[in-house]
Amino acid sequence: DIAFSGMIEGQSDIFSYNLDTKLVTQLTNDEYSDYAPSFSPDGTKIVFSSDRASTQSGNIAAVHPMNLTVYDIATKTLNNVPVFKGANNLNAQFSGDSKRIFFLSNRDGFRNLYEVTLADNSVKQLTDYFTGISGITEFSPAITVSRNDDIIYSYYRYQRYTLYNSPLSNFKAKPVGAQDVNFDAAILPPMENIGVNIINSNLGNFDRFEKTLADSMRIVTYRPKFKLDYLANSGVGVSTSRFGTGLQGGIIGMFSDILGRNQIIGNLAVNGEIYDFGGLIAYINQKSRINYGVALSHIPYVTGFRSYGQFNPQFNTDPVDTISTNILRTFEDKIDLFASYPFSKIHRFEAGTAFARYSYRLDRFNNFYENVNGYPTFFLGSNREKVSTSQATNALGIPLDPFTIMQGNAFFVGDNSINGLTSPLDGFRYRVGAEQYFGDFKFTAVTADLRKYWRLKPVTLAVRTYNYLRLGEGGENLFPLYAGYGYLIRGYEANSFYNNNNQSQDNATFEIEQLSGSKLSVFNFEVRLPFTGPKKLAQIQSKFLFSDLNLFFDAGLAWTENTKVAFKGKPTYQTIPLTDQQGNPILDQQGKQIFTQFTNERVPAMSVGVSLRVNLFGALILEPYYAIPFQRNDLAGRGIFGLNFAPGW
Repeated sequence: DIAFSGMIEGQSDIFSYNLDTKLVTQLTNDEYSDYAPSFSPDGTKIVFSSDRASTQSGNIAAVHPMNLTVYDIATKTLNNVPVFKGANNLNAQFSGDSKRIFFLSNRDGFRNLYEVTLADNSVKQLTDYFTGISGITEFSPAITVSRNDDIIYSYYRYQRYTLYNSPLSNFKAKPVGAQDVNFDAAILPPMENIGVNIINSNLGNFDRFEKTLADSMRIVTYRPKFKLDYLANSGVGVSTSRFGTGLQGGIIGMFSDILGRNQIIGNLAVNGEIYDFGGLIAYINQKSRINYGVALSHIPYVTGFRSYGQFNPQFNTDPVDTISTNILRTFEDKIDLFASYPFSKIHRFEAGTAFARYSYRLDRFNNFYENVNGYPTFFLGSNREKVSTSQATNALGIPLDPFTIMQGNAFFVGDNSINGLTSPLDGFRYRVGAEQYFGDFKFTAVTADLRKYWRLKPVTLAVRTYNYLRLGEGGENLFPLYAGYGYLIRGYEANSFYNNNNQSQDNATFEIEQLSGSKLSVFNFEVRLPFTGPKKLAQIQSKFLFSDLNLFFDAGLAWTENTKVAFKGKPTYQTIPLTDQQGNPILDQQGKQIFTQFTNERVPAMSVGVSLRVNLFGALILEPYYAIPFQRNDLAGRGIFGLNFAPGW
């Protein structure tokens, strides 16, 4: 049998569980608090800590000390061990002959190991430590005893817990009185109170306060009332570029009821103009094992570009040179319904549905210039205009009509990873599932994200495969996925590509289009070394700078329904004539037909390198890296530096 303490309706009692019959037997059932039971080696008795002795003795203090109680299995009787009245006597363990009990007590203001003989209740003190034998808390187990009376105990010293193993014969036992109790060493100075000791007097005579009678209370239906849990900033920043200066920030708040069964989460993000304000509000119900909720959100996505042309401003009848800054906003208005069912602390099933509407707004800021010698030189003025949907569609060459999407999803999710300084050290993570989209775009999206970590001190080996596939015609019509982001494949960031205009059949260049598609597959491998941080984990001790040094290999592939995947180093290009939208050949100034290089193949992009992830006081993780991309002809064999703002996968 296994003896354990359990709580039913706020009452702590002792139970036993039989491994053969799978039955649970309740051994005590009373108003007293019973804790930490332990069988005797002969199987006839159970010893545990209980407040029954102090309660039965008429203790009127607010706190009832824990003493030792022995339960006789055959007779089902309880006997209190009369030792150290008023002290906390905990973590009781029988000796190998079942005639003595080892336990911890604070009877002298310290926490030491004692031995009591059941036949005559004589007591011996086995240790005399200044800091004492202790677990993480006062009631945590701190000793265990073998059948031959070898004792393992946890001793706190030098700001850490250390386990010691010793036979009973090594302890210097000294007899002490069974009622020798003195807590002076545990009292904070001054020893005598200068004023009136109101608090301790009230705690020592708790019966003086009027008790609440049971018939004066009534049962009412629980109605959750939301109160603020916390407010936090979701980010603040300022940026500047050739398009201007921007300021952005946000705030997030969480509200819940007193039981934490119901939560409301709100997030407001402010950026630029009022059109750039975004927000989210969500409700989560955690009352049952199935957690469910609903979320409403409005999110603007902002992008921009510049254009040059001729325009007729209101103050001038003739066309003038115009440099336009175009700000394109995509608005997502969405409602989500979601639920999750945990199989265990590690694995769970998630499902949800969503309805979203997407719309666009194009604002154009025009700057007018007088043309001098073929260049826009003198500034004439400026204006701002909202471009209609039809005009924006014609200007950009892509449809900007509003559309709606409905979605249903289901995922299996697991996570037992152990986090390190900037990334997981051990365990695994996975997310596997599918999403079905309806509405103006109909397609299926499949996700398989698998991650595994092996801790081989002092390093961790980490492997990830991430796959996201849009299946169906509708998935081909959406904006393509990009595999070259730094958190997927390092060394292929879009803004790092250059010299990609001169490819030939003999020296075909890996173009940036190779990294775009409706389907994405990525493989990553890392060797992670905790570099600076805590002494027991990192190579260089630091109390402020936490970082990991990583060696990595990245590989990824993006493709569409109309392309062919080829596992080789370079794609094969074909020379084809360049034509306009009507299919007519395009000629140069000499009237000769212009040809271009074309490939229908998609080849994997691979890179190796080194990175350093730095934890900035728990607020942000930076990852500067140096990568050598194998497919990048434009780098002429050189590596490339980059920077990620994300924790390790």
